[in-house]
Amino acid sequence: MDPGGGSVPVSHQSVNGNVWQSYLRKITTLSLPASALDKSTVSLPERLIQEMPVYCPMPAKKRAVCHGLMLTALFVAIALCSSAYNNVRLLSHMADDLKVYNGIPMDSYDQKLTGLNLLKTDRQQLDKYYREGESARLGMGLYTGWRLIIPLDIAIKNYQPPPPPPPPPVVEVPKLVRLDSMSLFDAGRSELKPGSTKVLVDALINIKAKPGWLILIAGHTDTTGDPHRNQLLSLARAESVRDWMIQTSDLSTTCFAIQGYGATQPIASNEKADGRAANRRVEISLVPEASACQPGPERQTSQ
Repeated sequence: MDPGGGSVPVSHQSVNGNVWQSYLRKITTLSLPASALDKSTVSLPERLIQEMPVYCPMPAKKRAVCHGLMLTALFVAIALCSSAYNNVRLLSHMADDLKVYNGIPMDSYDQKLTGLNLLKTDRQQLDKYYREGESARLGMGLYTGWRLIIPLDIAIKNYQPPPPPPPPPVVEVPKLVRLDSMSLFDAGRSELKPGSTKVLVDALINIKAKPGWLILIAGHTDTTGDPHRNQLLSLARAESVRDWMIQTSDLSTTCFAIQGYGATQPIASNEKADGRAANRRVEISLVPEASACQPGPERQTSQ
């Protein structure tokens, strides 16, 4: 055919591969000999004609509906695939957290606590989905995260926290030993009386020197007499008690310190005789000092 719609004369008689023969071969897939084309009318097999496709154009409206259905089906298929993928990822992630947690020994407290926090985060997320509904990316009826709620609850419940740290060692604070000066000294004197040994032995038993503790011996008087003389007297009495303890034990002078307070630290009123008697005393106590009672050269500690 020419562009104008007329016929183009083509001589096809006894010529193999002419235009007419090529056209028939293209639409029928049959190769006809040139002799068969000599006739003005070429007959094709009836079965071949029945099997040839028939073109029926579809109306535009119907075609639009079909295209819409196809797009909808494609969208639904994509949404289902996306939901399935997200659900698989969710289950895989939480199952991995649970597997890692169960694989941590219970005595690995730091790692176990880290794994527990991950499980609690996963459990909170599942609880949110349970109360508020799963997110759109997990929808389409494919959400199965509820299966992990019970395993997560069991794992969280079975967590054993580390045992509490042992209590700090109790440091025994020695009690203050208070001695009546009148049982140790005569009035106005700083030399120990012969009968004072038993009182000092009891005090020495209650005061046990140890490295890092200083034995402080403090003398006190009442307000009777000159304050300066009372201060010197209280210091001399503290020295006498210290010297006795050094002589009757293996303690070094580095374990001792002495102080004379005179009447500056009363424990009772000096207005009455019994109050003044209580204020005349020698107190022995232990105070912490890192360098006290350590092996080494002796040192005199007195104030």
